[in-house]
Amino acid sequence: MNTYKNFLAALVIVLFYQLIGAQTNLIDSSTWSIGIGSTVGFAAYGPDAESERILDTTPLGQPGVLWMSVPDGSTSNTPDGGYYSDFVDIDPTKTYRFSVWMKKTGDDIGNSYLGLYIQNSSGGHTTFRLDGTLNTNPYFWSGDLPILNKWFLIVAYVHPGIYGGADQGGIYDPVTGTKVNSHAVVDFKFGPGSIRLMNRGILYGNRNNSTNRQFYWNPTIYEVNGQEPAISEMLNLSGAGGGSGSQLWTQSGNDIYFDTGNVGIGTSDPDTFKLAVNGNVRTQEIRVETANWPDYVFRNDYQLPSLNTVKNFIEKRGHLPSIPPASELTREGLELGEMNKLLLQKIEELTLYILERENRIQLLEENSENKKTK
Repeated sequence: MNTYKNFLAALVIVLFYQLIGAQTNLIDSSTWSIGIGSTVGFAAYGPDAESERILDTTPLGQPGVLWMSVPDGSTSNTPDGGYYSDFVDIDPTKTYRFSVWMKKTGDDIGNSYLGLYIQNSSGGHTTFRLDGTLNTNPYFWSGDLPILNKWFLIVAYVHPGIYGGADQGGIYDPVTGTKVNSHAVVDFKFGPGSIRLMNRGILYGNRNNSTNRQFYWNPTIYEVNGQEPAISEMLNLSGAGGGSGSQLWTQSGNDIYFDTGNVGIGTSDPDTFKLAVNGNVRTQEIRVETANWPDYVFRNDYQLPSLNTVKNFIEKRGHLPSIPPASELTREGLELGEMNKLLLQKIEELTLYILERENRIQLLEENSENKKTK
């Protein structure tokens, strides 16, 4: 059963990436593990104790690792936790989209931020506002989230230096699927010599309060090239918004399962099949559970058809007895378990024919030897 479970797990992963897009996120938060401070690919903002990674409910409604700001209650405006991703190399002639899911609990003391840095080869700042001026401490957005205790998706863009359009980013409500118009998000563009950028989400100035918490999940940087996941796809993740939407997948230890309805990959109509894939599947092994394996062919009471009967059947119908014709397979598809049983039945029948012929040959040889000795 382990091989079968691994096969299904691989298909679930394929389904998940079908839902959220084919392009690779340039920063990988799958490296997050439970702990305090920095981790692979992400540096803690402020003291290590103010950044924790915990197992909790993600915007998908499933258990996952969240980054959590844990303010220390300082009386001054100071960093209160968050993340700085590593820098990633970019092409400054392209557009890049940033995002992060963010939620705050407690009260509105302090400000939430989604920001970035763009650098040249010397480490100098090259983040430009859309009006063409340099910004050495750039944030797409800062302030209070629209509502406490609720996940929101913050989206922003960095454009090529020649860009002359308007801001395209926004804060999205996962329940309505629309931008929250009262919370403006600004875009930036690449300055001369830009070669790398990074994503940063933080909490700052949470004075006199050590009980507030701010949560971050799945920060991303995608090149905008048509292969990035659509915002609508990201917002349709089940369970987003702290309880809205249905929870499709259930997690049990390291396993996930889906026990209602059917799953389609590459098709919107799985029909009555638990899993329907319209396309190619690559795996190392498939285990099919079946019953009534055709060892009955070797029983003494099995009626083995004569070769003449088989010959007449083939001449009349164009295929072997018990084997479905090509027209049926083209129409209905191939059932692996049933077809393997039928093929084994034919192999066992062939074995009996060979053994029968071997007996006849031996008898002929013995008769021939007897005649020679007389």
